[in-house]
Amino acid sequence: MKSLNEIRAGIDAVDDAIVLQLAKRRQWALQLAKIKRQKNIPIYDRVREQALIQRVKKIGRAHKLNEEFVEVVFRLIVMNSKEVQYHESI
Repeated sequence: MKSLNEIRAGIDAVDDAIVLQLAKRRQWALQLAKIKRQKNIPIYDRVREQALIQRVKKIGRAHKLNEEFVEVVFRLIVMNSKEVQYHESI
């Protein structure tokens, strides 16, 4: 059986990886915003956002995660992504 410290270290490593992935997602969002601005495409795409939410909820279900939890997390991520695209890609 693993010790408390080993388990906490594992959780910390996962948390660190999540933050790094969020940073990578931000970079992709900035690149996307630049292309959208060049092509005069709106930042907000309701259809794409709904498809993303449905996709991640399905993945979450497959991994025994609560769908509502996954949806809330990704709605926050998408909200931040839109904010980044609107305000930081200028």
